Amino acid sequence: MDSDKSAIEQPAPQATSRATPALILVTGVTGFLGKVVLEELVRRRNNGTVQFEKLVVLIRQAGGKPPTQRFYDKVVQSPCFKELPPEWHQDIVVVSGDLMEADCGVSPDTLAMLSQQTTHIIHCAGCVGFESSLNVLLAENVTTSANMLGLAQRCAHLQRLVMTSTAYVTPHTNEPIWERLVALPRPADVLLDDLHQGRRDAAEMLAETGHPNKYTLAKCLAEHVVAQKMGRTPVTIVRPSIISASLQHPFPGWIDSFAALAAPISAFALGGLKVLHGDPDAVLDVVPVDAVATCLIDEALGLAKYGSCDLNNMNAQARIAHCVSTTARGPRTRDLVFGTVDYFAQPDNVVLHKPKGCYVGQDDRLFCFYDFFFQYLPVKVAELAALMRLDWTGAARARKTMVRLQQVDTHFRFFVEHTYDYRCEASVLDPDFDKDRYFSVVLMGLRQNMLVPLVAKMQQQHANAADQAEARKDGSAQRGSG
Repeated sequence: MDSDKSAIEQPAPQATSRATPALILVTGVTGFLGKVVLEELVRRRNNGTVQFEKLVVLIRQAGGKPPTQRFYDKVVQSPCFKELPPEWHQDIVVVSGDLMEADCGVSPDTLAMLSQQTTHIIHCAGCVGFESSLNVLLAENVTTSANMLGLAQRCAHLQRLVMTSTAYVTPHTNEPIWERLVALPRPADVLLDDLHQGRRDAAEMLAETGHPNKYTLAKCLAEHVVAQKMGRTPVTIVRPSIISASLQHPFPGWIDSFAALAAPISAFALGGLKVLHGDPDAVLDVVPVDAVATCLIDEALGLAKYGSCDLNNMNAQARIAHCVSTTARGPRTRDLVFGTVDYFAQPDNVVLHKPKGCYVGQDDRLFCFYDFFFQYLPVKVAELAALMRLDWTGAARARKTMVRLQQVDTHFRFFVEHTYDYRCEASVLDPDFDKDRYFSVVLMGLRQNMLVPLVAKMQQQHANAADQAEARKDGSAQRGSG
């Protein structure tokens, strides 16, 4: 490994003492965050602010497609990389693996190569499905993290393993939330054994730990498992809050996922969601995806100014870094709802139906009233009208819409019921960060990159279904006349 000194786009004193990394392994590149991490690594290498000899991405086979094909279809073809030179991907090594398996499911030859050459690992993969069962969430977050740690411990020249967690591993408290492991009522391995042996179910475990949902519980347990098993392995756990559209890179407003904040915004923007149960004055902690990507990369390469542990102390506990906006820079719940409605109600921004926000609050009686008359009833009327027309597809679509609206309320409620007061050593956002301007970028990006293509696809599907129905009708008429 050569000794060229690397710089970064923002000043960092540590950068001058770090040797050029030989091989960076990245997981989760088919996901929203992973793509932006990959784009930033390539872009910063191209502009000379970071240096590395090899960039390896680990992708599993899925849908009958090999990893190389999935890399081309889901990554290379993504607009996320449109600002890079056309040949940007040609020297990236794609390896087949499965994070659910020991040694991450890589072949013996690949394992030998990674063990000898890997110096840095950025682990972005994980399951963020709030509707998934606890068993699935544990497998795709705890098991995969343990397997990634196991692979990292085989790497003879590893300088740092960076794991992506979530700031919401800490259940709500009125006290400041610091960069440290969350206290559990019992050791994580004991809690996991109770779950695996069926001595506790998900509801009982959530009641015991105080977590609001299965996802945050799984992420918390994953952190503890890594901390218990890391030994002398240099590990950083990065905790992003609500990840949303990019502020600057790869370009302002980039987003390709309906997860997290995009779900309620989309539901309001399309005119379906009209009520939200939450504290109107609760501050949401929202962070741009490119800020998270920069944090992950800088933590991996030793360029970070964030976190609560000495990188050079090999005997230290896991370094934990919050990647958050803090209460000073987040939108309030009411701003989220009515700002979204105002933006998408403008004639040039209407996507499907003109949106309307009817109620945001924590009064259960008012919420149920507005929910029934302004949200539930219109969808049920649409379903009944479709049934009267014998439009089974339309009726099923209405039922599906109702389920999705209910899921948005259920899954997003814990974000907006309380304010989470995260604290960190240094901000991941620039001093001149403007939360109102950023929220406008989020709305613009979601409309352009997600909602307009979605509605166009829906309208094409509806047109195709109408054509098929008309063709069937004509065929029946011809058979009747014959």
